[in-house]
Amino acid sequence: MEKYRDSIRRYGYCFFLGPFFMVIEACGEFILPYLNANMIDRGAALGDISYILQNGFYMLLTALVMLAAGVLGAFFTIKGASHLAADVREKAFARIQEFSFANIDAFSTGSLITRITNDVTQIQNFAQTLFRGCFRSPVMLVGAVSMSFALSPKLAAVVCLMIPFLAAAIGLIIRRASPRYTDMQNSLDGLNNRVNETITNERVIKSFVREDYEKEKFSHINKRLMEKSIAALKLMILLQPLSALAINVTTLAVVWIAGRQIMVGGMEIGTLTAFITYLSQILTALNFLANIVLQGARAAASDRRITEIMTAPLDLTDREAACPEKRVERGEIEFRHVRMRYFKNNREQVLEDINLHIFPEQFVGIVGSTGSGKSTLVSLICRLYDADQGQVLVDGTDVRDYSLYHLREGAAVVLQKNTLFSGTIAENLCWGNEEASRQEMDWACRIACADEFIRNFPEGYERELEQGGSNLSGGQRQRLCIARALLKRPRILILDDSTSAVDTATESRIRRALKRELPGVTRLVIAQRVSSVMEADQIAVMEEGRIVDVGSHEELMERCLPYQEIYRSQKED
Repeated sequence: MEKYRDSIRRYGYCFFLGPFFMVIEACGEFILPYLNANMIDRGAALGDISYILQNGFYMLLTALVMLAAGVLGAFFTIKGASHLAADVREKAFARIQEFSFANIDAFSTGSLITRITNDVTQIQNFAQTLFRGCFRSPVMLVGAVSMSFALSPKLAAVVCLMIPFLAAAIGLIIRRASPRYTDMQNSLDGLNNRVNETITNERVIKSFVREDYEKEKFSHINKRLMEKSIAALKLMILLQPLSALAINVTTLAVVWIAGRQIMVGGMEIGTLTAFITYLSQILTALNFLANIVLQGARAAASDRRITEIMTAPLDLTDREAACPEKRVERGEIEFRHVRMRYFKNNREQVLEDINLHIFPEQFVGIVGSTGSGKSTLVSLICRLYDADQGQVLVDGTDVRDYSLYHLREGAAVVLQKNTLFSGTIAENLCWGNEEASRQEMDWACRIACADEFIRNFPEGYERELEQGGSNLSGGQRQRLCIARALLKRPRILILDDSTSAVDTATESRIRRALKRELPGVTRLVIAQRVSSVMEADQIAVMEEGRIVDVGSHEELMERCLPYQEIYRSQKED
């Protein structure tokens, strides 16, 4: 309930006024049949026109009050439930923003999307149904039963005999249906994962002509969701037939008993009409209460899934940071006996006993074969992951003692996968600095050699990018990502194979511009091409999660066999 408390407190008037007006409407529901019975038994039977008009006026007035109360009740409940859902969705999204890569991997992207969309919607629907019926239905039920006893205790007893059997049937349906909703939502996770992966990689699918294969996979997952949905909902559809059966059987019993009483003059026609109306209201109220419980079962499954997000332990937080106000000033980096594994139960380590000291303003290259741990190593600097053992220090302070904000503000990372967002080029560049001026954008793009292609666009910086920057080439995306990072004016700049899609001449110009324009910045460059790091102050060579040697290009060429092999293989190419 913690995640709903603030919303309920803030919009409490909605959750009070909605049920209040619904109760008023419910009161009208059992007043109208009573007035109608009187009009038939006393007015019509005796030909009293004034009595008929008087009761007709009361019925009209009651109907108008019910109309106003129903509209207002629906308005406030919808408003309250919508605000509740919006707040929960916002809190869940904010929580996801605190997740580390490991947390996101544990849930999967598709599951997180389902939870903050479909699951929150289920809670919203339940809240609307709950606050519309939690008081209205009991009032209608109690009122209709009371009026039934007032009209005919004998017939009311027949109705009361039916209620426990219907309630037991509804309870059994709910008990069986509840766990199936969780399975249905989990299947929806799988569908969203499949759709997300397919749409994101649509170009790859088309280039390999794998549309039929993807259709088959999607069809299988879609069929599984359909089967789970049918399994969950087929029990719910029993509710309506059971209710109809109860209504019909009870109505037959009432008409049979009442008919005999009418024949002997023990009951009026108007009383029977009102009683049947009350019978219908009793069963309607029971149905509505059952619907609340059924939706509650589905919402409970969704609530558990959202609670999993809200209570998931965060493996990367700065709540215990010893120096939360400290900022990165010099850009000195040190790894001390660092060890790490992605999966904590896995015996194989991704990084093993890493020791490396990078001085301020140095240009450091990192080379090694694919899977040697290069990207993981630099990810530890701004705490995209945490080391299992050892320390990573920035300016002599353990990265765990910084606030995440100040640590990541002091370091700019251009990751291996270039990510741009839909919007203009200027909007993407402003991720580096929200207040960046056009002159600052020109400066960053000139260093990254992005100005070359931006000038060719008629719109310039206002050029619209598609999702992921798919309407740009790989090299253009890389250069924009570098420019975006430069706008942060970082003390540490990490380029993770960020010029792999750029030709060697352009890469050389970027390298020279970085050296000229960022003299006080510590630069770490992960590269596949040795030519990218030959001018580095020191080069770290990695193999199977270890640093096998550190030195300048000349020193490594003399003593480091793995480095020599990389260099010679590229020279031959």
